[in-house]
Amino acid sequence: MNKRLGKRVMAGILATILILLTACSNNGNENSAPASSEPPASSSAPPEETASADGPLTKFEPAIEVRIGRTGDGLKFEPGQDIDKNLVSDFYESELGVKIINDWVVNWDQYDSKVNVSISSGSIPDLIQVTGAQMKTLVEADMIEDLTDVFAKYVSEETKKVMTEDGGFAINAATIDGKMYGIPNTIPGYGKSSMIWVRQDWLDQLGLQPPETVEDVVKIAAAFKENNLGGNQGTYGLGLSKDLMKGQHLFGFFNSYHAYPGQWYQDASGKTVYGSVQPEMRAPLLKLAELYKAGLIDREFAVKDDAKMQESIIAGKLGLFYGEFAMGWYLRDFIVNNPEAVLYAYPLPSADETPAKAFLGPTANTFWVVKKGFKHPEVVVKLANFWQEHWFTNPKLEYSTNQQTGIAYYSYAIITFNAVMAAIVESNNIRASIEANLEPDDKTMTANEFGYLRGIYKYKADPLNTKDPEIATGWIYHTTVGTPNSGAEILSHYYKNNLTVGTGLKASSTPTMAEKWATLTKMEEVMITKIIMGEAGIEEFDKFVQDWNKQGGEQITQEVNE
Repeated sequence: MNKRLGKRVMAGILATILILLTACSNNGNENSAPASSEPPASSSAPPEETASADGPLTKFEPAIEVRIGRTGDGLKFEPGQDIDKNLVSDFYESELGVKIINDWVVNWDQYDSKVNVSISSGSIPDLIQVTGAQMKTLVEADMIEDLTDVFAKYVSEETKKVMTEDGGFAINAATIDGKMYGIPNTIPGYGKSSMIWVRQDWLDQLGLQPPETVEDVVKIAAAFKENNLGGNQGTYGLGLSKDLMKGQHLFGFFNSYHAYPGQWYQDASGKTVYGSVQPEMRAPLLKLAELYKAGLIDREFAVKDDAKMQESIIAGKLGLFYGEFAMGWYLRDFIVNNPEAVLYAYPLPSADETPAKAFLGPTANTFWVVKKGFKHPEVVVKLANFWQEHWFTNPKLEYSTNQQTGIAYYSYAIITFNAVMAAIVESNNIRASIEANLEPDDKTMTANEFGYLRGIYKYKADPLNTKDPEIATGWIYHTTVGTPNSGAEILSHYYKNNLTVGTGLKASSTPTMAEKWATLTKMEEVMITKIIMGEAGIEEFDKFVQDWNKQGGEQITQEVNE
């Protein structure tokens, strides 16, 4: 599974509210064929009936081979299993007749480059996950299958519901010139929505109240640093990393100023604009420069990635940072090392009298495509149905997560996607179960709710014993969907109070965006870094806006609005 979604999917299993808030290189076995029920010898079934027997989850008999490209770092396996053979790959073969062969496996930060090399060489695996821009390149090179008909024929009702309930964005993003070339990896539109995370135990120790304004954030950051609550290791005030356009540690701060860097949204006139070139960017840039100068931001943030910043949290050096609702999934070692720590999420503080709104991202940024000429393009749809059926509709807990070791089996799956609103709905149900003192019940609860609730109860029964992997996993569940002040609780707060800004995009890419976006993004990162570190004044932002428009931004904006 591509780790661009692997770490974010978290239990395959955290989901999106966008619609409710805004409304592998060899071919498969040439002798293989989809299974179909043979009619009795004495009858002659009409073509329609024969075709209908090959349904959304009909097993391929004999089994077919599907070659894929994927990422593998971060995956953990039970003894005797590995990325090539494990209980999920065996499940695919035994129940669906699909034998997965890994053509190549790379680290997640090498994935895009590997895909680009495969495209350039003219040789891609049978099934591969790509970005919108890469999909467009593959269509233009006639290297992938048109999936319009196989999607219409094979998609299950449950899968179709998930992929269409975002108002059409995901399907539109997978469509080029009226043809559907990819199966969208529907993702949490709110999965990247920012909130502020605070060491509540540090707040309590200093007698401070949770942050409601940006100035509160500054005061808390200063107090944490001045009192050196991190001890001998030192303490940072506010978390920030060099991955400015990837993580949420920067975006949340800007959202407090009603600015949305890296995002497209509709302005007051209804035009879709790019947040990074709007005047609202100026105030938060100046404020961050002020905080850096005052020593409240790590002096070395510009050379430290998100993983390094997370190490600071885990080491107990950092007690205040912006992030997404599922931050607990990155921080298991934090609670193992700091069992008495309390980490709470709070809504975005505002810089003025207007409540801050969190940004809701698109519901599909990547797509699964099938190599041109592959004999069974319908396999991509059946694999999607298989995920929906066995991990959600009729979940099999034995393929989810090992509650004793924390090993996530779901992450071995090839095609995964998320259902709308799941995290909030599940969080609400878990809260109600806790309040009613209900025991986990796999007969009346979803697989997620059952696993989450069981883990939360185990953590709450022995919260200081976090060296026990099960209890550490329970802390993750508690922080993500438990109560109080879990990430999902804050998402629910945003939902109930209309504190969101939705994406203005109708597709994931445009022609000029595919060509020039990497360059424009680099320009943006350089500009922000220079201003924060005091290497340039705010005039650097004005220069960036001019250069951004001249070097493709203006054309991209036009294409986005068309």
